[in-house]
Amino acid sequence: MLSILVSFILLILPEHDFHTSWMNLTYQDDSKKFEIFWQTDTEHLEGVLSAFSKQDVTLNEGSVDSLRPILQSYLDEHTELRFNSKSQDLIIEIVETTFAETTIHFKAIKCKKKLKEISMYNSVLISQFPNQKNMVQINYGGEMNSMLFDQKRLFAKFNME
Repeated sequence: MLSILVSFILLILPEHDFHTSWMNLTYQDDSKKFEIFWQTDTEHLEGVLSAFSKQDVTLNEGSVDSLRPILQSYLDEHTELRFNSKSQDLIIEIVETTFAETTIHFKAIKCKKKLKEISMYNSVLISQFPNQKNMVQINYGGEMNSMLFDQKRLFAKFNME
């Protein structure tokens, strides 16, 4: 009887349809550069890259280097980062992946001028996962700010002044 009750409860529970990713931009005063990384679910990223490249993509430590061009092309198409209205390149430097999570470290971006605004277009994973939420955390000048992207909001601008 208990197993029937548990089975019934599992049937009426909603399916897993909340997906998140997190990007962190941290300004280093000493080097005058932003260190940037992005974390997301490996399985979801594999699905998006498979659809994007029209080939089966499996991310693991052995496949990361060969898949880097596909990953870079996907990110180039689905993100744009601007500092003071000037476009910045998010260039993949290191990819760490496990069965559960993938972390991408980007080449640090120089920012010697005072930062007045950050703007970003971010549609990563949203085409395959309509309930996707992409959070971008910005650490600059001793303050932490964030932007949240989803299917209804693909662009955000934050004034630093």
